[in-house]
Amino acid sequence: MKGLTDRQQEIFTYIKWFIEENSYSPAVRDISKHFNITVKAAHDHLKALERKGVIHSAEGISRSTGVVGFSSSATIETITIPVLGATAAGTPILAEENREYELSMPTSLIPGKGPYFALHVEGDSMVEAGILDGDLAIIKQTGNANNGEIVVARVGEDNRVTLKRFYINQNAIELRPENPKYGSLFSKDVTILGKLHMIIRDYE
Repeated sequence: MKGLTDRQQEIFTYIKWFIEENSYSPAVRDISKHFNITVKAAHDHLKALERKGVIHSAEGISRSTGVVGFSSSATIETITIPVLGATAAGTPILAEENREYELSMPTSLIPGKGPYFALHVEGDSMVEAGILDGDLAIIKQTGNANNGEIVVARVGEDNRVTLKRFYINQNAIELRPENPKYGSLFSKDVTILGKLHMIIRDYE
């Protein structure tokens, strides 16, 4: 296609293939991983393709990248979920500087309007709940939870973020791991940030 660099043409071809295979558009992270480039470089290439009029995107809770003049066999709406990195003490978890990249997922897997965010699981404290080190946890943002639900919460003065089962005890909140090697966290200073919706695991 005239006006595109070789790399832009490769990415454009990949987007068309991905939509045809999956019926939804690739996330920036998909493009980054496929071409072994940084997330920022992938984002810049997408912006260049959009400026050149060969793709279009719809921003907001529902997001998709479409190819101008191209129709896949099916169209599936997607939702954009921010994937967050480690948060510094006192920094709001959804602050812009904590966002590593965005994940595009079919709305059929993400009911309701959210909002949602995602965190990488670190450690093996929830292994008996089927949650492993390196998994990606999709979290529905909320400030409330019922006993026994798995939550992401900030705990104590150091504001550390943890993924545990939530229980209300008489004198404190209990955040219980799913691994007998570890003990529960007990604190009155607990802020619920969200509840676990699903786990994504990369087997590569």
